[in-house]
Amino acid sequence: VKVVLRSDWVSPKNAHKVAIISGGGAGHEPAHAGFVGEGMLTAAVSGDIFASPSAYSVLAAIRSVGYPGGEEQKKKKESPGVLLVVKNYTGDRINFTIAAEQARSEGIPVEMVFVADDCAIPKSKGVTGRRGIAGTC
Repeated sequence: VKVVLRSDWVSPKNAHKVAIISGGGAGHEPAHAGFVGEGMLTAAVSGDIFASPSAYSVLAAIRSVGYPGGEEQKKKKESPGVLLVVKNYTGDRINFTIAAEQARSEGIPVEMVFVADDCAIPKSKGVTGRRGIAGTC
């Protein structure tokens, strides 16, 4: 599991804030880990070289940031939620979706945004369509 988290996230001052997570295959650094910080991503999940992070890794990230108010908030299951920013790659779509469903079943509200801004692939070409590149972070 390769997850980069904000060190200051779990704090009463953040108890009402929605966490934002993105990620993808390694080999594109500093994306996504380079965008973790205040006012940016709450966490970044990395897979292996050019491979999507596993659903287990994404779920670990969601669990780590899903209750920013700490243990008391977790006991009450009062998560403000998590937003997943996902690139339009098949592996990312599958693994982030599986992790989101699991997190929802555990009581963490999760929403997803799929980014497909790659202008190198025409809209009419290919089954999967445009990938998410620059607009992801």
